[in-house]
Amino acid sequence: MQLEGKMERFCEEYIVDYHPVRAALRAGYSKTSAGTYSYSLLKKEKVIGRICELQEEYIRKNLLDDRNRVIKELWEMYSRAVQAKPVTVWDKETKEYVETGEYQFDDKVAMKCLEFIAKIGGMLSEKDTEKSKGKENFEIVLRVEENEN
Repeated sequence: MQLEGKMERFCEEYIVDYHPVRAALRAGYSKTSAGTYSYSLLKKEKVIGRICELQEEYIRKNLLDDRNRVIKELWEMYSRAVQAKPVTVWDKETKEYVETGEYQFDDKVAMKCLEFIAKIGGMLSEKDTEKSKGKENFEIVLRVEENEN
């Protein structure tokens, strides 16, 4: 439900910083009446309702429905999760951690990221996800051996 003129503009400006007087000034109310009008507007049910609508619209537009941003962040997490990290063990003789020659990555995070990306892209349904639940978790360990030649 859109309001008329300055009242609509006030609602739009109010969700910028939630400061009633500044919102009233930006909406076009005079400096002498901005304080009075702003607080009286916030007591009106239709103004509060419109502010709630604008908040929901902002959240949907900027936070929840930005599929590209979500996919990008999931891909960045996936990329970090699949980077091979050396396995280290405590060496009692040298009293420090030493590499074993094995490498591992975070398979659980990587799989979860791929699952979410597939869901967002419409490649995976809830039914497909339910089928995969209960499967055994496993860890992949790569052994890298240096060739002395």
